[in-house]
Amino acid sequence: MRTQWATPALAASGVDWSEVHAVRLLGLALGALILLWAIRRMFGGK
Repeated sequence: MRTQWATPALAASGVDWSEVHAVRLLGLALGALILLWAIRRMFGGK
């Protein structure tokens, strides 16, 4: 599952997948926070 997006060249290039997943999780968390903020603003929250 880890390399389903990766080409063999990318997998062999020494990519640190823990960092890739950490960045992806950070992006998801940031997106969720922005979404919650937007929903709160839409319903009149501050």
